[in-house]
Amino acid sequence: MSEMAEIAGNERDAKYYRDVSEAYIKKWENFGMSRDKSHAKLAYNWYGSWTTLYSLFADAILCFHPSITGVSSETTDSEFAFSRSFTGQEPLQREEPQQHSQSNDFIPHYIYTNQSRWYHLVMQKYGLPLDSRHLYTKSDWEFEAAAVAERDVRAEILDKVAKWINETSTDRPLSDLYETENDGGFPGIYFMARPVVGGHFAFLALERACGGGH
Repeated sequence: MSEMAEIAGNERDAKYYRDVSEAYIKKWENFGMSRDKSHAKLAYNWYGSWTTLYSLFADAILCFHPSITGVSSETTDSEFAFSRSFTGQEPLQREEPQQHSQSNDFIPHYIYTNQSRWYHLVMQKYGLPLDSRHLYTKSDWEFEAAAVAERDVRAEILDKVAKWINETSTDRPLSDLYETENDGGFPGIYFMARPVVGGHFAFLALERACGGGH
């Protein structure tokens, strides 16, 4: 909202929303992460729980996380030039060139890396469970979480999903909801051929966003 307001020339709104977002992200970091900062909790007061931060994908694809994309939403035209002919998702703003570092990240980079390490620890036979309540997963959110994970964990998640596809059989289209253990079947709910499986292309989308190169 801050960046859109700035583009529209509403400087007062831009400052207001920027101040709110910077204050709230600190509160979320304090309330939402475990005490040792190793992973995100499922609920602020649910100690011992964990969850998949698939929404980090939105932070990255909107160019708010240059530690992953290498480009922030303030990158200039010259910095944003593609080496390929494809034109992808462009940053909202292009102003003065900046030296990007983790301090430019809206969400602290350690949350990305620590979540990635946590995913490896809680990985199951057929993939990454959605959270600590169940062993089922949502494949679209699983792929979005994987897209912003460390490369070795990203590869691990992909291999687990491939294993699920290769070792299970069903007469239904590729589901976005399945069990990560036992026979890899449906958890009593049948999701099939839903448009949310577009999330399976999260890797490709992020490669094309913010100048590419991820």
